[in-house]
Amino acid sequence: MMRHTVFFSFKPEVSAEARNALLKEYTTFPAQFLAMRDFTLGANQSERDDTFEYAFSVEFESEVELKAYLNSREHEEHVRDRFRPLIRNRAIVSYEVVPGSVTTLKL
Repeated sequence: MMRHTVFFSFKPEVSAEARNALLKEYTTFPAQFLAMRDFTLGANQSERDDTFEYAFSVEFESEVELKAYLNSREHEEHVRDRFRPLIRNRAIVSYEVVPGSVTTLKL
């Protein structure tokens, strides 16, 4: 299983309406991309680090499904046309998850 997590902050000049429209759009992703599992979206609640305002996280059954999503026309268009124009900074992490295990690292 793969977990894909995106942390992001909006550019200061982005209006509240534009922010809310993008955030609302993310809530439709699981219905558009059927391989998505356990999708969550939320505002940063940390009192220690405010680098990012929001994050969303989603699981895919396999790396193949994750790559299919990332390389899809819909995803590429969303990133180019909707995400990048509004976002000041972002960090993206995708990693393998094994249910019942705390890590997949070879420690």
